[in-house]
Amino acid sequence: MKCIKTIFVSVFILVFFSTCNVFLGPDPDNSPQGIFDSIWNDFDKNYALFDVKGINWKTIYNTYVTNIFSDMNDSELFSVCSDMLGELNDAHVNLMSSFDYFNSGSKFNTLNVEPFSLDLIKSNYLNSDYDLVGEGMFLYGTFKTKPSVGYIFISGFAYGKTTGVNQDWIKAIDNVVAKMSSTDSLILDIRGNRGGLPGNVDYIASRFASDKKDYTQVRTKNGPNQNDFSSPVNYTIIPAGARYTKSIMLITNAQTISAGEWFTLALRSQNHVVHTGSSTCGAFSLALERFLINGWAYNISVQKVTDMQGICYEGTGITPEHIILNDEIEFAAGKDAQLEYAISIIN
Repeated sequence: MKCIKTIFVSVFILVFFSTCNVFLGPDPDNSPQGIFDSIWNDFDKNYALFDVKGINWKTIYNTYVTNIFSDMNDSELFSVCSDMLGELNDAHVNLMSSFDYFNSGSKFNTLNVEPFSLDLIKSNYLNSDYDLVGEGMFLYGTFKTKPSVGYIFISGFAYGKTTGVNQDWIKAIDNVVAKMSSTDSLILDIRGNRGGLPGNVDYIASRFASDKKDYTQVRTKNGPNQNDFSSPVNYTIIPAGARYTKSIMLITNAQTISAGEWFTLALRSQNHVVHTGSSTCGAFSLALERFLINGWAYNISVQKVTDMQGICYEGTGITPEHIILNDEIEFAAGKDAQLEYAISIIN
C-alpha cells in the first residue's frame, strides 16, 4: 500500500507540473537567441509601421540573426538588437538596459540637429518684459523690432517625470493668450518641443482655433498580421477658452516631435495659421513599453497616425509651407533666421 501511495504521489507531481506547463507555457528563454527572438517576434506581431517605412521584417531578421552567438556577452547582444531596431528609423522605439540606451531614430536625427536657443531669443529679439509661466512651459512676450507682434514658446506638452501628474500648468495658457490679445499677430514657436500628452495638445490648441476641425486619424494595431488595425479614431481641434484667432506663424524644426507634431497638424487645419521653419521629426505613434526576461526594456510603436487626407508623416515629418533653415555660422553670430523670417512676413 505504501508503494502504491508513493507511485500515486509521483504521478500526481508529474501531472501537476505538466499541467502547469500547459497553462503557464515553457520557461522564458534567457539565451542571446531567446532575447533576440523575443524582441523580433513582438515587433513582428505588434509594430504598426512596416508598410509605411517599406520594411520587410523577415529580411531584417535574416540579416541580424547571423550575428547572434550562444557565448556573446550582454553588450554584444545589446549592440546587435540595437542595430536591428535602428532599421526602423523610429524615434519612438527605444532599447534600454542598466548599462546602455538606444533610440532607433538617433542615428538619423543626429544628422538633423538644428541650431536653436531660447536664451538667444530672449536676449536678441524679445522686449525685456517677457515672462515665463506654467512651470516654465510657456515663454511669452513681444519683439523689440515689432512690438505689435506677440511671441509664445511652448517647450512641451507634458510636465514632470510622470506625465499623468502635475498637468495643471496647461491652464496658464489662458492668461498668456489674454496678455497677447492686444497684439496684431502672433508667432507660435514649438521648435525643440519633445511632445507629451494628446489631451494637453487638444487643450492648448483649442486656444488658437477659430473653427472646429478634425485634424488626425489614428488606427491602433489589434492583431498579429500586418494589416490588423482598429477602426480609425478622429482627433478634433475645438475652439475653447481664451482664444487667439488673428494671424499666427507656427515655427517648427527637426526637434519638434511626437505630440508637438500632433499640435502642428491641429494648427495647420486653421486658415489663420501659416507653418514655417523646417520639417518636424516624424514620430507620431503611441509607444508601449515592454520588458524582457533579462531586465531590459523597449518601446514599440503600435499606431498608424495620418492627417485627414490619409498622409502618414512617420519617418519624414511635416514639411512647412515656408521652409527656412538656421545656418550654424549665422546662429553663432546671434541670428535666428527662422524667427527673423517669421517676423518679416507676418501681418
